[in-house]
Amino acid sequence: MEQLVRLEFPNLWLVLPELIVLITGFILFSLDLIYKRINHALAISVSLTGYIIALLFLVLNPNMKGETFYGLYYRDSFSTLVQVFMLLLTIFLLGFTYKYYKHKRSLYGEFYYILNFSLVGGMFLASSYNLIVLYVALEAVSISFYILTALLRSDFNSKEGAFKYLMLGGLSIALASYGAGFMYLYSGSLDLRYILTHVGENHYFLVLGLVLFLIGFAIKIGAVPFHFWLPDAYQGAPTPITAYMASFGKLAFFAPLVRLMPYVQEHFSYAWITTVGIISALTMLYGNLTALVQKDVKRLLAYSSIAHSGYIMAGIAIAKVIGLKAVIYFLIAYALMGFGSFMVLALLERVPNWENRLEQFSGLRFSSPWLALSFMIMLLALLGVPPTVGFVGKALVFMSLSFGSLWWLALVMIVATGISTGYYLRITALMFMKEPNGEFSLSLSGAEKLLIMLITIGVVLLGAVPIILWNFVSASAENLFMR
Repeated sequence: MEQLVRLEFPNLWLVLPELIVLITGFILFSLDLIYKRINHALAISVSLTGYIIALLFLVLNPNMKGETFYGLYYRDSFSTLVQVFMLLLTIFLLGFTYKYYKHKRSLYGEFYYILNFSLVGGMFLASSYNLIVLYVALEAVSISFYILTALLRSDFNSKEGAFKYLMLGGLSIALASYGAGFMYLYSGSLDLRYILTHVGENHYFLVLGLVLFLIGFAIKIGAVPFHFWLPDAYQGAPTPITAYMASFGKLAFFAPLVRLMPYVQEHFSYAWITTVGIISALTMLYGNLTALVQKDVKRLLAYSSIAHSGYIMAGIAIAKVIGLKAVIYFLIAYALMGFGSFMVLALLERVPNWENRLEQFSGLRFSSPWLALSFMIMLLALLGVPPTVGFVGKALVFMSLSFGSLWWLALVMIVATGISTGYYLRITALMFMKEPNGEFSLSLSGAEKLLIMLITIGVVLLGAVPIILWNFVSASAENLFMR
């Protein structure tokens, strides 16, 4: 009630990056309305200008902290860190997509502002404890993803994947909103911090609401047994969008779960560890076992993405600061690895008759040495081979499980990683130990070469010198536990 009475002008400084991106989106929307055929160079320039300004603001103000809009929005080092990587991924995506969509003859002006609104939604998902804000942000990201998945209008697989994503996505939104309703019914509050720190004896509605809320997000991240939409959606979507959903989507959909971690240990520690731990184990094993038998590399990486959701959830099961640090680091690590690996496929799809079949990767080191090297590094990083960022991420999760006495889950993680060796090394062996089995013609622009090189260097550098990222991750995790 006090918040409703004390009406103050919101501190727009805290939410300025989101406002910049939102204004950029409305400019892009206006351009698409004004021009019958949008100037793509202009749209890309406007997008990049807005995103770079927002990114510079975050980088130059890393220690901003506070609430605004009467508690609806919360700025801290965690939201700043996540938003920096969200913006970087979106900037990288714009550098790859124009030639891809031109090759597919699917250049549409709405791509730019829909992508923009998904970015706004993701930024708010990382920056709020309020159930209504989380619901609206979740809808913004989800609806944008449905449209972006179906953007290859003449491609049946694109439409099929979007439809399946829409059906399961609608279910996830419904469950999350029902869960939010039960939590509000129990507590009379929309703030997750208040709800989870004021737990009475008869908290059945709270438990039911929390379970439904978590299932809603479990569908979004592709956790088993709520993963059915993901392989078809990832395979059918335009490959740059698949890269974006796999990387940006994980950052956006895991962010609210990360914010929950400091608040569940007091009243729900055992139930949280057991439930999340079991889902994590099933997700790791299923994702890797199913990927092992795939012949389509894009679908294989989709199942790999499911498995990596399991690795991240293993860290979330440890609702302590060490688990939180591991989760944040691994989230960022997978965002880079997942984005880079799918973007290599997007570039290869410009090769005539390329269908991402496993045998087509034979002898890629002869046909395109730089792409073969980059893809090999991405695959080894996904496997967790040093000195890549994937190794550091998995090592941190494993150590957090060990310190948290979850040895059984650590063992499952080792087994799952061992299984993944089969398909990651199989692709690597095909690229470097086999002869090419067909004609290969691909010309990359200087910008594309630079972008894939930057991502590859980032994957190696953050693994070889993890302290670059670790200090920011550690500070973010500790701030989340400082109530």
